[in-house]
Parts: sequence; structure tokens; C-alpha cells
Amino acid sequence: MKAGVMARTGTAMPGLGKGTGRKNMLERVVAIVTLALAIVFAMTIDGFATLGNFRVILSNSASLAVLSCGMAVVIISRGLDLSLIAQMIAGATIFGILITNGVPAPAALFVAIVAMIVIGILNAWLIAYVEIPAMLATLASAMLLVGLLRFAILRGEFLLLLPKSDPTVAFLAGDILPGLSVPVVLMIATLAASWFLLARSTAGKIIYAMGDNFQAARLAGLPVRTTLVVVYVFAGLTALVAGLIMAAASGAVDFRTVTNGTLLFDVILVVVLGGIPLRGGRGSVRNILVGVALIAIMRNGMTLMNVTTQTQDMLKGLVLLTAIVTDNYLNPRDAETDTVGDL
Repeated sequence: MKAGVMARTGTAMPGLGKGTGRKNMLERVVAIVTLALAIVFAMTIDGFATLGNFRVILSNSASLAVLSCGMAVVIISRGLDLSLIAQMIAGATIFGILITNGVPAPAALFVAIVAMIVIGILNAWLIAYVEIPAMLATLASAMLLVGLLRFAILRGEFLLLLPKSDPTVAFLAGDILPGLSVPVVLMIATLAASWFLLARSTAGKIIYAMGDNFQAARLAGLPVRTTLVVVYVFAGLTALVAGLIMAAASGAVDFRTVTNGTLLFDVILVVVLGGIPLRGGRGSVRNILVGVALIAIMRNGMTLMNVTTQTQDMLKGLVLLTAIVTDNYLNPRDAETDTVGDL
């Protein structure tokens, strides 16, 4: 039976997504819409089709792409991580507090990494061993993280200011080479790590098997619980990278990103638009790139057109709803995939 599960997921192992034809239709449609939007914006908005604006789009979408990598891996495994933004803020807060108090940056980064690993293990333990649905477990851990950090450490404040003169903060917000920013390099590195995890590692094969049919994977003797630890720890580490990028760029850690922001919404939007089904089992880095490209171009174009934030949120909500309905049509539930409480 184990061989059967692995054989069934073999088509997904290259990281290019399982299935062809109409199952990839959403990805193709989104890619075409992205290209069309880019052409329309280039023709109608002054300054859109410039090298400088392209660099702005890349830098501004770096944290979104990094977070989407973590969420994509979780969703492919048939899970959901609602604590991703809280983890992002937690990692940036731990790092920021330590360097503000004179701790060397390498030591501060090490502590932040350990903290993210612990949080990821906690999420995976609640889901895999306590068997709490992923949506509820990660929602609870998000509330715990925000409450603990904001009230126990920041004493109720919303903002943690970072010293922009700190060499590490300046490095994270700067360029490695002229025209090549550190956030873009971190984005590329995270995309590469995601590709390796999904396409070249044993854990990646099990992730696809879990998403394809979790019960069959478990009955086949695959180490699904251990793999869930890998999945949620990886998601936590991507959250840390995104947190460092955002905090360095703005010079602050803003807890309102969790309480009032729509970043989690944007991350799920990227994953769904890219063609990764919410019921898991399919997806790749290519899907992430497609989704990020559309959202990044939409945000940049609408910002240059002075479209209000509320209108942007409304349009993104409409796009997400359309994508979910389309995904449900292209990937209908059946007796095999319809599992109560799979999230």
C-alpha cells in the first residue's frame, strides 16, 4: 500500500503540480490575466513600465512571496496556518528587542530561529498528536503569541522601533549589489528552499501523499506526524524571514499587521490564485510565482492610480472569491478528497 501511495503522488514530485488539463486551468488563466494587466498598466500609467518600478515591485512583494512559500507547503500537506502573520511579528519582535538591547545580530538571529522552530513544533504537536484541526490550533497559537508579546514584553504598545543605524537593519533594508536588494535575494533563497523541499526531498514526497489522501498515507506507514513537524517549522522559518524583511524596510515591528491588516488574506489569495487547491495534494513554486505576480502587479498599479486601500481590499476579495469558486469547479470534492475536518 505504501508503494501505491508513493506511486500516486509521483507525478507531483518534480514540484510542478499534480495533474494537467483543466486542473491547471486556473494557473493559466491567472498567468494570462497578469500579463494582460501588466500591458494595460504599462499603456495607461506613467512610470509603470520602468526598470525602477520593476525593482520596486520585486522589493515590495518579497515578504509576500516568502510568506506564500510557507503557506503553500502547509496547504499542499492538507493543512492551514492562521498563525503565520503572528509568527512573522513574533520573530521580528524577538530579533528587534535583542539587537536594541545590544545583543550581537548573529546571536539575536539564532535566538529568533530557535523561537520559530519551537513555535512550529508546538503547532505541529497540537495538530499531529493532540489532533486539533489545523485551523483551530494555529488560530489559538496566533492569539497566544500576540497576547504574550504585546502585553508581557511590549507593555501594551503596538510598535517596536528598530535602530535604523544598526548595521544589520541597514543591511536587510539595503542592496547586495546595485539594483539587487537584500529582500529580493532572501525571496529567491526562500523560493529555492521551497522548491528543494517539495521537489527533491523525501519529506516533499510525503507532503504530497498527505495532501492527496492523508488517511491512506498514514495507513501506508508514512511518517505523517514527523512530516507535519517539518511542514510547520518550515512555515515558521519563512515567517521569520518575512518579518525581518518588513521590519528592516519600515524600521519598526507593527502589531497592527496582525490585528488590523490583510496580509494573511493576501497570502491565502496568492496560494489560491496560483492554482494550489485548498484541499491539498498539488502545487509547486511555479504556482506561488504566478499568484505573487498577479497580486504584486495589481497592488502596484492600483497604488500608482491612487486607488484607496478599501477599494483595493474589495477588489482583492472579489478576485479571491472568484478563484475559490473556480478552484471548486476545477477540483471538485469526491469520496476520496472529501474529509471532514481536514483543515
